[in-house]
Amino acid sequence: MSDKEIVQERLQEKQRMINAGRYMTKLFIVASSLIFITLLIVWVLQSLPELVVPQIYEVGTWFILVSSALLVLGQLKIREDEIEKAFRFTGLGLFFGLLFSVLQVIGWQEMIDSNLFFRNILFPFSLIHFIHIAVGLVLLISVFRKIREYRVHSKSRQYAYNVFMFWHFLGGIWLIFIFLG
Repeated sequence: MSDKEIVQERLQEKQRMINAGRYMTKLFIVASSLIFITLLIVWVLQSLPELVVPQIYEVGTWFILVSSALLVLGQLKIREDEIEKAFRFTGLGLFFGLLFSVLQVIGWQEMIDSNLFFRNILFPFSLIHFIHIAVGLVLLISVFRKIREYRVHSKSRQYAYNVFMFWHFLGGIWLIFIFLG
């Protein structure tokens, strides 16, 4: 096998790996969507008290929006090979994501204090969402490290983009439940 054929084969294998990662991310998002859609259907069909949304979740909603916006800026800087700026934007996005997760847990206490948490579909939703957020934060930390090590750049960005897409999905799911509540 010639050097040219070896290089060609490696490039094809790399493209297959990129496509596989992209499809796995989309599959995970679809599977997660089914969980959240199920909770939404239960909430719509139940004849229990009105959904009680903790006030702190309104603040958290802004934090998840800011986090996603910062990660979009990070994506743009990765595409432009401005790695230092991508590192800062991703770090700030991660920070606001961490703040969001703290506020989500604080909101549980408000639901427990209302004595309606066991009848409030938002409690199991926020618990499942928190588990996904924890996974998303771990993935964001790995992207943050890879950017710092210059392993994410314009020619190697698919992993970061998959993680960012998952994070934006989590923010979108949160917005749907908060605005419906």
